[in-house]
Amino acid sequence: MKIIEKLVKIQKDGTLEVDVTRSALVASELSEIDAFGSVPRDVEEVKSGFSKSVPKLKIAILVVGTRGDVQPFIALAKRLQEFGHHVRLASHVNFRTFVKSAGVDFYPLGGDPRIMAQYMTKNKGFLMAAPTEISVQRKQVKEIIFSLLPACTEPDLDTGIPFRAQAIIANPPALGHLHIAEALGVPLHIFFTFPWTPTNEFPHPLARTPQSATYR
Repeated sequence: MKIIEKLVKIQKDGTLEVDVTRSALVASELSEIDAFGSVPRDVEEVKSGFSKSVPKLKIAILVVGTRGDVQPFIALAKRLQEFGHHVRLASHVNFRTFVKSAGVDFYPLGGDPRIMAQYMTKNKGFLMAAPTEISVQRKQVKEIIFSLLPACTEPDLDTGIPFRAQAIIANPPALGHLHIAEALGVPLHIFFTFPWTPTNEFPHPLARTPQSATYR
């Protein structure tokens, strides 16, 4: 806790400013932690031939966000289809044509990406500018969460073909992904277009660190 108190300063917008520069008083302590938690460089890579034993799966991809969030997952879905998997990409109804035109099955999720985009534009930090926005965003989150299970278990809305996910891929804003995976007893892979989990190489995206301390 003492290390954290020395490192972290809470900003007015709700973010955390973290000082891990070499001039910081706790630099030596952090170096010891870093060395302890590092991954050995001689870990063998998984052989490409391993993929031959993977069975054909029904995979649900859950994506919450804007078109820019959805597009990378379309490429991922098409690649998985090339390996013989049945892939369903679930996102906001606004992107139905965008997804289906790429030859990928689609299922609608709740929430309106336009409302979320307006919120992010209006709130430069991570604290809401007005209390009235709380109810609006709470409704958005509820719609998203309650649509995740049907997206992983309901038949195709156009063809009626049954679907039950045997694996789930989701981006972090698809809140509830972990609970759905646990309920179905299937593996969950969280993907994003930038590092979301803090590691030795990258900080958490909601933390503020000097660039010199962020990259090596």
